[in-house]
Amino acid sequence: MKYRYKPYTYKDTKSKSASFVKLIRRLAILSLVFISFYTLFLLVGTRPEVENVEVLKLIPTEGNYVLNTSSAKIKKAELVIEQEGKSHLVLKEEFPQGTDRIEIKINSKSIGLKEGKATVRLKLNSGFLRTKQYVLDANVDLTPPSLEVISYSRDIRQGSTFAIKVKSDGSKVDLEVNGLKIGMIQIKKNQYFTLVPIPLDGERLEINLTAQDLAGNKTSKSLNLAVRKAYFKKEHIRLTDDFINSVIYPLLGEEARGLSPEEAFRKINEDWRHKDIQKISQICKESEPSKLWNGEFIQLPKSKVISDYGIERFYYYEGKQISYSRHMGYDFASVEQASVLASNDGVVVFVGDLGIYGTAIIIDHGLGLFSLYGHLSNTLVKEGQFVKKGEIIGNTGKTGLALGDHLHFGILIHGYEANPIYWLDAKWIKNNIESVLEQ
Repeated sequence: MKYRYKPYTYKDTKSKSASFVKLIRRLAILSLVFISFYTLFLLVGTRPEVENVEVLKLIPTEGNYVLNTSSAKIKKAELVIEQEGKSHLVLKEEFPQGTDRIEIKINSKSIGLKEGKATVRLKLNSGFLRTKQYVLDANVDLTPPSLEVISYSRDIRQGSTFAIKVKSDGSKVDLEVNGLKIGMIQIKKNQYFTLVPIPLDGERLEINLTAQDLAGNKTSKSLNLAVRKAYFKKEHIRLTDDFINSVIYPLLGEEARGLSPEEAFRKINEDWRHKDIQKISQICKESEPSKLWNGEFIQLPKSKVISDYGIERFYYYEGKQISYSRHMGYDFASVEQASVLASNDGVVVFVGDLGIYGTAIIIDHGLGLFSLYGHLSNTLVKEGQFVKKGEIIGNTGKTGLALGDHLHFGILIHGYEANPIYWLDAKWIKNNIESVLEQ
């Protein structure tokens, strides 16, 4: 009888047990590594960051701050200011949907802060284990800046230019007049100066001044001055089909498609004019912080005035008034393509097409004062070039909205066209502008 013999295999149970333990250990180590990296990711990789937290280093009497956050939406925010062993809670707010913008209002006196050193603690949370705290050494400044009017122009007329000089230990001084905001220019330590365009209408000039220090404290003062009335002419202009067809439609080009004569003229005289005013305002936004001009401005040589500043123009087509505008410069005429001279020393800030003004040049004479030369047929200067009074910069022409060859000459005060007639008068400049600047 044969027996099936199956050899006995020895099973090493100890070895299997050791392998299983090693596997468990490896899994545990991998888990710990994963948890560590995940925790590091939560705590570092996506923790909230504030881009402009440094603004909290200076705390004024009243301050409004907007903190912009990045990398994570903020769910909770807490701001505490510590001073002389006391903690003052400024903000404690939750944002269930998350936010990347935190608005903070600080009223130092109401929460009991005193002038001097302080510590700011800003704590942000953007979710589970995602917290960051900023600790800043801050300074509480409760002293408003000084503000004193030193001098200003006495000859205040409609359409003219007003100069004002103030003294302040603030970091900046702003001026507002009739809705126009102007940043005053620092000409010396604690001294600020600017030019102001006086509107063509109105009997009072209301000027509001505001000085602000680095912390944000403000001091305000105002002037309410009488304005002398000026006389401005009126013109009633009758538009012809020949003018519409030879000037208006060619100017519009493709924009003229489908427009009636009235619509085409209004588009140029109103829409284009509005865009040009905005463009001029942008060009004249920045000015050299010192006086560049030298004495009176000069007129186009051997020219006569063919249109004054401030003229009200009423436009008629087929017996019906269809548009209105105001002429905001002087028109000088000489021979065709006469040489145009820089009216005073300055820096060329614009050369090119300027809508209704056609080919134009704008020169910066410093302290917010600019001159404009419109309807040119040719230009001989480049932007950034310094020019001297009397230097040839181009030639007269009839580009833009022009009936014939002439020069539109404008004086711009922070981008607003003021009456050039005063700037052609050396005595007026000395008595009303330079005397204020030099005092």
